[in-house]
Amino acid sequence: MKKLMLSVALSALAASAGAQVTFTGGTDRAALVGVNPNGPAGTLVGVGGRESAVVNTTAGLLTATFLGFEAIDTDTFTFSLGSGTLSNKGTVGDTITGNVGAGMLDFTFRDTGTGTLVGNGQNLGDFTSYAVLGSFVGSVFTPFTLGNTYDLILGFNDGLRVDADYDDMVIGLRVAAIPEPESYALMLAGLAAVGFIARRRKGHLKA
Repeated sequence: MKKLMLSVALSALAASAGAQVTFTGGTDRAALVGVNPNGPAGTLVGVGGRESAVVNTTAGLLTATFLGFEAIDTDTFTFSLGSGTLSNKGTVGDTITGNVGAGMLDFTFRDTGTGTLVGNGQNLGDFTSYAVLGSFVGSVFTPFTLGNTYDLILGFNDGLRVDADYDDMVIGLRVAAIPEPESYALMLAGLAAVGFIARRRKGHLKA
């Protein structure tokens, strides 16, 4: 019985660890020229991207983090059910969070200067579009995660017709699973069983 409880608890923890933001499709941008944002995004090298890829998420608590920018216009990022809006004129490291359901993530990048905006999977051309940032080795694309801190990193190119380097606002996305109350109970029961077994073995060793 104890082994069963422990197994269920570990399964619940594994499900939590499997939460992720992913993407499908998109147009290859093998080498983005002139990428030069400030903040943590400035450490990204050899930057390419998947322009207008559809961003999907598992259910859970999603956090979006402002990682840097290089832009004249004021750009913003919001997602449905999020706690507020991120701005590229805000503080690097600012976050918004909110519970999300499994499926396409409902988000919007907006260039408040030109009034243009783009949502998940949309493409208004090289100006006012976003990309999942990463690097290419031949045709193989590997998304950036900044050391697994984020599931995906998005770069926005606003409507100011100067360049197409997708660094006008850089956002890191990560989702964490929210276990059901039953899962919490099972995890606690499993941990209690492990503690009981450890104490019992310790008692036997002393005897």
